[in-house]
Amino acid sequence: MRELVRGYAAACFESAAASGRLGDLVGDLVDFDRALGSFAALREALAGPDVAPSTRRAIVADLVEHKSTPEGGALLGFAAHYEAAAELTLALAGLIEDAEAILAAGDAGAGEGGVPATGRAPVRQRIHGYAERVLEELPGPDAIDEVEDELFALARLLETEVGLRRVLADAGVPYAGRAAVLGELLENRAHPATLRLARYVLRAGRLRDLVGAFEWLVDLAAAERGRRVAEVRSAVELDESERSRLATALGRLVGRTVEVRVVHDTSVVGGLLVSVGDLVIDGTVRLRFERLRDLLAQSG
Repeated sequence: MRELVRGYAAACFESAAASGRLGDLVGDLVDFDRALGSFAALREALAGPDVAPSTRRAIVADLVEHKSTPEGGALLGFAAHYEAAAELTLALAGLIEDAEAILAAGDAGAGEGGVPATGRAPVRQRIHGYAERVLEELPGPDAIDEVEDELFALARLLETEVGLRRVLADAGVPYAGRAAVLGELLENRAHPATLRLARYVLRAGRLRDLVGAFEWLVDLAAAERGRRVAEVRSAVELDESERSRLATALGRLVGRTVEVRVVHDTSVVGGLLVSVGDLVIDGTVRLRFERLRDLLAQSG
């Protein structure tokens, strides 16, 4: 299982456990795993080489909508985005095992098998996945801005307070003790999501550069703001119903609620040119003309 998925799952498990839905989330994973094993058409839909990751995520979102917990639906969609059908089956087995470990231990920290990641890249991947889910759960750009500012302030504090940085980075100090230090520093002074992210940085695995880790989280928060807004270029105006349908469809592709902003662009010849974060969908007639022109040029 990818560390990115494992980190995302850890945040989902935490939120579900806090809401008393963890048992239901396990049921969501088990049900989807059974469906994946039983229906060849589903496996083929998620395994085709031409199926984009965002399309796999949208397919899963459609299938589990209104049938799963919010955390279960989000986790299944995220896992399908990053794992094709064969790998997804293995990932689901690992996720079910991790979630059941939490149920047995009554401790959300047990949801990663109790094993921290090792190596800079795996640790960063795990933190990235966890942060993506925590930021997704925030209600809107204002909350994301608040968390971003607080993470930046924390990075600056750790940069100047060498003693604090050493205590938090000391792998010889049990995690519970270091988490308590963060709690005293941030609890009732920062957004709960900021405290969650800060504690997970300590939990995910050993990081030599704590300041760099928090600066990197600031960048992730900024990127999350970008994913909340879809810029749609169109030669014609879209009515409210069309905007709503488009927002719903794009939300399934990127796994979060998006705000649609329409830009009137006369250079767009039919169709729509959509960008949401780093996802670009060009459904314009102009694109088809350009492809035809390239084919004609090649045949000449």
